[in-house]
Amino acid sequence: MQLIPKCSRWAGGAWISQWVTVARPVEKVGLVGAFSLVFFATACAGGAAPLLTADPTGTVLFEQGQDALVDEDWRDAVTAFDTLLRNYPSSPFLAEARLGMGRAHFEQGRVDSLLMAIDAFQAFLTYHPSHKDVDFAQYMVAMTYVAQMRTADRDQEPTRRAIEALDLFIASHSISNLYPSAVEERLEAIDLLARHEFEVARWQSGRDRDWDAAIDRVAWALEHYPETTLRCELYYTMAEAYKRGEQMEDAIRYYEYVISEYPDCELVEDAQKEIRDLNGG
Repeated sequence: MQLIPKCSRWAGGAWISQWVTVARPVEKVGLVGAFSLVFFATACAGGAAPLLTADPTGTVLFEQGQDALVDEDWRDAVTAFDTLLRNYPSSPFLAEARLGMGRAHFEQGRVDSLLMAIDAFQAFLTYHPSHKDVDFAQYMVAMTYVAQMRTADRDQEPTRRAIEALDLFIASHSISNLYPSAVEERLEAIDLLARHEFEVARWQSGRDRDWDAAIDRVAWALEHYPETTLRCELYYTMAEAYKRGEQMEDAIRYYEYVISEYPDCELVEDAQKEIRDLNGG
C-alpha cells in the first residue's frame, strides 16, 4: 500500500494535502499511483477553461490547473498550466505549474503522455534547481520510466532507463523521504532485467537447444545483477542448461548449489529431484 495526495490546496505559502492510501498497481503502463509519499500540486475545487488576465502572477490559470487536477481532468490541467507557463514568465507559480503539468501528463498513462511528463519534470529540474522539491521531480522522472516498464518477455529499454534515473536519484538524494521507495523500485527493476535474462536462457536451452548460449547468458546476468533477488532461479536455470547439454556433473554441481545456498527457494525440491534422477534414482 502507498500514500498519494488525493486533494491539495495552496495556502499560506505551502501545500496543504489530504493523504489517502491506495493499492500499488501490478501493471505499470496506463495506471495511476506507481509511487509513494509524493508531493503533488493539486487543489480542491472545480475547473474552467483557461483564462488570460492582466494579473502578472497568472493566479487564475494556476487555480484552474489545480482544480482540473482534483477533478482528474488531465487535459484541462495541462492546458491551464501550459498557458500559464507560456504567458506569465514572472509568475510565482512557475515551479508548481511544471510539477502539476508533469503530474497531469503522468496520470494519463499513455506512452506519449509519459514522455511529456518526463519533459515537464526535467524542465522543473532545469529551471528550478534549488527548489525544495527537486528530489520529488527527479523521483518522478524515474517513476515515469518505471511506468513504461514491460513484462520480462518484452523489450527492456524502459527498465534500463528507469534504473539510470533511479541511480541518479539515489546518488543525489540520500536524505529524501523518497529514498527508500527509490531503492525498492530499483531492486524491482533489476529483478525484471534478471528475469528477462533467465527466461531467454530457458528458451535457448529448451526450444533453441543452444545450451552454451543459455549458460553464457545466465553467467552474464549473475555478474551484472548481483543484487537481484532471483539468483536462485538463475542458478537453477544454469543447472537446467547443463543438464540439457548432457554435462551432468556441472548440472549436479549447480543443483547442489541451489540447495545449499538458497534453502528457502521454492526450487529446492525440484533441484533435489533432479539430482536423484541424474544419479539413477
